[in-house]
Amino acid sequence: MFAQISFQNFIAGAFSLMNNATENTIPSNDQNYRSDLIKIMLPYGLALLAQLPLLILYFRRLWSLPHYQPFAIAILATAGLAIYRWPFGQAQPFFRSLASDIIFLLGMIVAFLGMLFVEPWFAALSAMLIVTSFLARTLDRETGKSLWTCSLPLYVYLTLPLYLDVKLITALQRYSASYTSRLLDLFGLGHHMDGTVIKVAVENVNGVREYGIEEACSGVQSFFTLLLVAVVFVVLSRRIKLTGWAVGVLAICAAFLCFVLRATVLTMPVWSESLLTAGVGFLLLPILGFRATLLILSAVFWALFVNIVRIFLIPVVDILLGYDLSHGISHDLLGYGALTIGILMIFSTDQFLLFLFGPVETGESESGSIGESITRFWNRFISADGSKADSSDSRKASVAKSPISKSGFSFIWIVAFLIVSMGVFQFADVRRSIAQTDLQVRFFDADVTVDYEEDDIPKEVDGWKLVQYEVQDRSRGSDLGQRSDVWQFRSPTCAAVTSLDQAFPGWHELTTCYKNQGWELKTRVRKKPSEVLGNESADDSWPFIEAMFEKKTGEKGYLLFSHFDAFGEGVDAPEQWNSINSFFVRAQNRMSHRIRSSLLRGEVYQTQVFLTSYGDLDESVKQEVNERYLKIREQLRTRFKEKKKQIDNATATP
Repeated sequence: MFAQISFQNFIAGAFSLMNNATENTIPSNDQNYRSDLIKIMLPYGLALLAQLPLLILYFRRLWSLPHYQPFAIAILATAGLAIYRWPFGQAQPFFRSLASDIIFLLGMIVAFLGMLFVEPWFAALSAMLIVTSFLARTLDRETGKSLWTCSLPLYVYLTLPLYLDVKLITALQRYSASYTSRLLDLFGLGHHMDGTVIKVAVENVNGVREYGIEEACSGVQSFFTLLLVAVVFVVLSRRIKLTGWAVGVLAICAAFLCFVLRATVLTMPVWSESLLTAGVGFLLLPILGFRATLLILSAVFWALFVNIVRIFLIPVVDILLGYDLSHGISHDLLGYGALTIGILMIFSTDQFLLFLFGPVETGESESGSIGESITRFWNRFISADGSKADSSDSRKASVAKSPISKSGFSFIWIVAFLIVSMGVFQFADVRRSIAQTDLQVRFFDADVTVDYEEDDIPKEVDGWKLVQYEVQDRSRGSDLGQRSDVWQFRSPTCAAVTSLDQAFPGWHELTTCYKNQGWELKTRVRKKPSEVLGNESADDSWPFIEAMFEKKTGEKGYLLFSHFDAFGEGVDAPEQWNSINSFFVRAQNRMSHRIRSSLLRGEVYQTQVFLTSYGDLDESVKQEVNERYLKIREQLRTRFKEKKKQIDNATATP
């Protein structure tokens, strides 16, 4: 029945297209048409080309994630939809659009963030906004509106920030395992769930069969595919309908309320996921409309459903029939079969939503003006049946479109030039990252570490005797630094460890590292050298941080740390460390090394001293540690300046 209706709609649409092409096509001047085509497509093409280096890095990362690998299908879907609805033969294929200008400007801003932080995610979002802006000013030959909806498949493969996609995948795995276990209980198959592993005891066999619910078998791979299918379907069937400003504001407020409730009150797993889904739905409502939003959200349910069935069949068929569906081509066929069923369920859901929320015919009615008002509201905000586009409305929309003015062309070229300029600037940063196997953008343009030796600190510092020295090398980008030179001292009153950790792109809050190692931060104080030495004439331009920690075992930790930059100048320590200044510091540290070096500091080096005890430290011991630390860090800074001078002289010598 569905196939018959779809075929009839396709035939009717084909005849409608031929009639519109015959009646409404305005004879055009080929030269003007080609001129406008070049003046629009060339700047947009250059803007996209400028994002290509970071886009290569972005898509190479996506390819390493199984659930994001079908991203090429989304790109082809956008291109195919745009070509299918392209206004071939129209005298005015492009038109003036304020929304397109705003989106293009947003694309430039995001491209600037991509240049500033050398982050592939910003480049991907910028490229998607550029494509959306281009299609938003391109005429849809069928409706006379724009083609902006054709860009929606791209956004399916824009990775969610704050690792929300990882949390989504984990939630799908958890629910798949939970509901599969319940289904196996109803079926009567004895088993045990160990996390996301199904363990089934097998008679006459020594041992237990285990079936792991990994990413490739948990439904997360097909979730994004089903989501892509739902998005392409609502675009192709014209289910998308923008709501008014009032409805949009209300929907955004409702989404904000859902997110607040999820974060503060209703934190139970089921309510948490339900509120998250509702919040996302309210955010999509102003852009997609009521029915399209429901259809896209249904992809989450059907992805979960078909994969529960798939996971359920693997142990059942293996135990009862002795046929292994967990490996090889049979496993692949089972996955594709489940995916096919999920796609059919999405089509079926669309028909069900059409039955529930389909448009109501308008005409003579006994319900009066109130009934007519309700009908108009229903058809405008609820049904959103974009497949029934009225031909007269299409003609009016087509006539109402204004051509792009000279200032509009100038605006497009200026924005494109700025995007290209930023792309050229960041090319050097990206080129180094593409050659790396880990696909990570580097904090520094080169190796900025400086080699230290055991003798760079005296073997005795005012009663502190050196007992051990070691060098710890780590991977670049480690939270603890790429290299640490560690000196262990012992005195009659305490045993302390001091180190020089290098290098960091900016202020490195060392207390966070210790908290990640299981220490609980008790106090954090910013201190000046004059406070320690009791000398007001002491140089206070290089303050340091004093922090006290404690573990559940009762062990206590005492930490002093500070930084100096690549020129040997002391770095000012922040008075407070909270989520606000942490955000800004992290943002500064993520900047391109060239930009960071010009505006802030290129790299910093960390000095610290740390000691532990099972009792409270005496104030005299703290005073002793503070005094020794000031001497040691000054010695390390002096040696750093000497070593840097030697390196610079060696580099300058031909």
